[in-house]
Order: sequence, then C-alpha cells, then structure tokens
Amino acid sequence: MHPSTHPPIHPSTPLPHILFTVKDQGRGIPADKLETIFEQFQQVDVSDSRQKGGTGLGLAICKKIVQEHGGKIWVESVLGEGSTFYLALPIADS
Repeated sequence: MHPSTHPPIHPSTPLPHILFTVKDQGRGIPADKLETIFEQFQQVDVSDSRQKGGTGLGLAICKKIVQEHGGKIWVESVLGEGSTFYLALPIADS
C-alpha cells in the first residue's frame, strides 16, 4: 500500500464524519473478494475456518452495526502487503 496524506473517502461516506482506520500486514484480499467479505458466512480462504476457526460472520455483523448508525465500512487491500479497513461514522449535530 502506498502511504497517502489523506485516506480515501468512499462515495457514500456520511459528512461530516469521523474516520477510523485499521491496517494490517497480512496476505491481502483479492480484488474480487473486497465486497463479499462483508457478507454472512464469507471468508477469503475457506481453509482459514478449518485452521483458525471462525464462521465468516464478524465483518457482516460489523457492517450491519455501522449501517444502523448511518455509517460506512470498506476495505482496500494489496495482495502480499496487507489490508486497510475504513469505518466512517457520522458526527451528530448537537
């Protein structure tokens, strides 16, 4: 991944918002899986569930919670370098 001074803004990101990012240095996610990993029971590699446990529900639950709060969650990834997950939540007016 190439460092940037400004994180990317997803087209449906609420404004104004607070943006959280979580970056890893894992094996990365293939481009054709970037959206599907947020669906129930989906994983990048099904062998992971046998080796490491898990059901493929974690990101689906996160997405549902974020959407219930009017936010957006997405990921960018480079194979062999890692992934960056973004979570944007609206800032409520007081």
